[in-house]
Amino acid sequence: MKNIAILGASGFVGNELISMCTNHPEINIAGLSANRSAGEQINLDDIRDKNKSKLYYKKIDEIDFSNIDFVFNCLPNEQLCKIIKDLPSDIRIIDLSIDFRLNNEQDYLNWYKFKHDDLDLIEDFKYGLTELNRNQIKKAKHIANPGCYATSVLIPLTILVQESAIRTDNIIIDAKSGYSGAGKTKDKNQLLKDVYENIKTYGVGDHKHIAEINQELTIHNKDENVEVFFSANLIPVERGILSNIYVSPVELSAEQVHKILYDKFKDEVFIKTLPLNEIPTTKDVVGTNNLIIGVKKGYKDDTICIVSVLDNLVKGAAGQAMQNFNLMNGMNEGMALI
Repeated sequence: MKNIAILGASGFVGNELISMCTNHPEINIAGLSANRSAGEQINLDDIRDKNKSKLYYKKIDEIDFSNIDFVFNCLPNEQLCKIIKDLPSDIRIIDLSIDFRLNNEQDYLNWYKFKHDDLDLIEDFKYGLTELNRNQIKKAKHIANPGCYATSVLIPLTILVQESAIRTDNIIIDAKSGYSGAGKTKDKNQLLKDVYENIKTYGVGDHKHIAEINQELTIHNKDENVEVFFSANLIPVERGILSNIYVSPVELSAEQVHKILYDKFKDEVFIKTLPLNEIPTTKDVVGTNNLIIGVKKGYKDDTICIVSVLDNLVKGAAGQAMQNFNLMNGMNEGMALI
């Protein structure tokens, strides 16, 4: 049994993790932080096991970390950096913020406008794209959990880049997300007003997840630079991401590109590749830890659209974090997820 703490537990992702942890047979929740909600009892109405003890939010400095084995960090960006060296050194961390995803100090300045003062700890954090980095995750002390958009993009693109199956100088991504992707930056009622009968494009060519997408694709391209063009769209649903990824194959047919993806992921529990020219929808994945890939060829022989869908709160955040927790502890990867 592992004692865990969730920092920033009152947001959309924190609530998902509470539910998963409460239903995980090898996890005991020993601390939940939420500064503005400190003292409030957790609502467990949606959790299957009703026999759990009452849980309350606390301020971070009220949590006894001496008894904690793992921390799931759901705090806003730049917060874990400020407290990590105050935590006991034997605690293992799964970080769902940006704080330890990027390897280069300049990338933090360029994309997130903050100076990273703990880059000496970066080596302890392995990038937690579960299906592609299992061996590193199993042995890692800490995990930098990928961003939701980045997960939807990197799962299909990484293998195609590794196989030199596509050009890397003209990758265009147009992604759509439900409003829960905004986290608790706005009141839920305000978010609903913002998306009612409305679609909003943002981050056109400068979305922050571009930094980790470029970083990881470059690593898997034998360190030859890859730079994608990415834009995001907020759509009037609560959750789900659909990413349309436009690529140009290198002397390969759409059937061959599809076969590369199908062969890579055919044995994965949480990743499915549809038959060629079938397109997934967000309804296919909402509420699950699944990611579904579709490959569609139109009338142009030199362009293929890869459609990738996932639940931004599950496979794009809490679910992938739980997968990584299970891997780090030698447990069944699907525990508390299936």
